[in-house]
Amino acid sequence: MFKKIIFVFVFVFSIQSVYSQENTDNSFNKKQDLTDKILKTNHKDSIEKKEYVQNKKNPAISIFLSLLLPGAGHFYTGRMDVGKYFLVSEAACWLGVIGLDLYGSALQNDSRTYAAEHSGLTKNGKDDNYFSNVGGFDNIYLYNNDKLAKGQWDQLYDVNTNYWNWDNSTNRNDFDLQRKKSIRTYDTRIIFATGLIVNRIISAISAIILTNKVNSNSSSGYRINSELIRNAENKYDGLKLNFIKSF
Repeated sequence: MFKKIIFVFVFVFSIQSVYSQENTDNSFNKKQDLTDKILKTNHKDSIEKKEYVQNKKNPAISIFLSLLLPGAGHFYTGRMDVGKYFLVSEAACWLGVIGLDLYGSALQNDSRTYAAEHSGLTKNGKDDNYFSNVGGFDNIYLYNNDKLAKGQWDQLYDVNTNYWNWDNSTNRNDFDLQRKKSIRTYDTRIIFATGLIVNRIISAISAIILTNKVNSNSSSGYRINSELIRNAENKYDGLKLNFIKSF
């Protein structure tokens, strides 16, 4: 009878040990699975964070490039679909400046050649103020007399080096009109020069807006952050996943 009691006790103890071992193994496996999930989630977050950092663009660089060449900041950001308009505007403004400069120069040379032919002046080495006076007086003598009457002695011309004498007033007026046209043509360049400045400013503003938008989009979509849940006994009780959507 005593042997039977001992046998039953040993059997029950064995069953209990096996059951406890299974519970221990299951608990260990659950914790191992939990750890694997945490590591995988953190690894995924690390990869996403790394990709975000790599794709992120620096707004300061976008501004600098846009001020240097409109459209370059958009190219850096990957938004050349917008930047191409600023690049085209830049080219148009430069064509305007260069075109007007060439046209104004041609008008000026033609007018001065015309003056040399009809007034006998020597155009080389003369400044704009000289040709303005040539267009205002029929000859150098009338000009010098006007300056003497006004007491402007320092503005008198040497007859030997600055001589002119128009063959008629009509040709003088034609020259003066062409001279003024060349000046207006030169002055019109400021419109395109202003366009170059404004285009850079607007391009820089657009670039920084799109850069911030691209940076926001590069982190868009659902990102997952993991968080361990602890129970009242400060033991791991689960895993909490936070889904974050960036706009």
